Amino acid sequence: MEKTIQKASLGEAVAQACEKYRNFTCGAPLAPSPRVADMNSGCFGMSVCLVDGTRFDAGDTQVPFAMGSMLRVPVYLQLLTQMGVDELVGKMRFEKCPCRNSSAGDDKPAAVRPKGVHAKSLRMISLVSPQGDADGKMQIISDMMIGLMGSSPLLDDDLYKANVARSAEKDVINVLANAGYELYDATDVALGLYDKLDSMLVTTGQIATMGATIAAGGYNPVTQTPVFDCELAAPLTAMIATCGHKHFRKTWMLSTGVPAVSSYGGGFLAVVPGFGSIAAFSPDLAEDKVPVRAAMAVRDVLQRFGISAFACSPIVVK
Repeated sequence: MEKTIQKASLGEAVAQACEKYRNFTCGAPLAPSPRVADMNSGCFGMSVCLVDGTRFDAGDTQVPFAMGSMLRVPVYLQLLTQMGVDELVGKMRFEKCPCRNSSAGDDKPAAVRPKGVHAKSLRMISLVSPQGDADGKMQIISDMMIGLMGSSPLLDDDLYKANVARSAEKDVINVLANAGYELYDATDVALGLYDKLDSMLVTTGQIATMGATIAAGGYNPVTQTPVFDCELAAPLTAMIATCGHKHFRKTWMLSTGVPAVSSYGGGFLAVVPGFGSIAAFSPDLAEDKVPVRAAMAVRDVLQRFGISAFACSPIVVK
């Protein structure tokens, strides 16, 4: 039996959730990441993009924020276009430290990993072909982001310079080498691209479009253009579910049944195959990790209509 949702009701729910959670207090101290402390104070936005291109926006949906770990979505997708799923999973070695050379042994402490550099993201970037060509890598990843979002993210020069300076201050290249981390490209190439992608700014509207493109099996419903082969949608969505936002991933999946990913910049994106996506943005994080207000607003809409990636009944929005 189909589950029917009225578009008017969905639009109402988005507006109500935006209003409800804009200034919500959850009992824990909330503050923006120190890396973007002066960016977007007091802003909040929500966007829903359905697989037919229908949009519902509320609040500050065109305010740019740091993409952060959401960069894994276009990078992982680019890798899926270059190699098979099993090969990619094997090279990433998700079940153990993803960037440790097997010859380094298992006695290396996890504490050697430089703080602020996500090992899996760095390894993903190092895997992207062409090898040794930073400009070539950046071009194909940028093209993928534009295809998914329908427009280009923006590079924040100040944030980029700060990221580069932080990597130099923490001596990341030498720390990685001394720890025996295994990358598939020169460390300076991979780290340089990581710092750049980590400094990209996107809007709630852009990530909602990205989520809807994935939910539609690779077809961007806003630009009405195919972006990637529909067979790649399932492993990409699975990656979002297993490697998406951290720190409350299990709780989130158990309460919603929807793959999601978040950003230190305050973005939160949930992807429902065949339905679309719900995105929200709030710069205030709990413990410098989770954009709680954004996550709760998205959860509110999902639970209100019983939307889940694991539901037996297909969802029809009229």
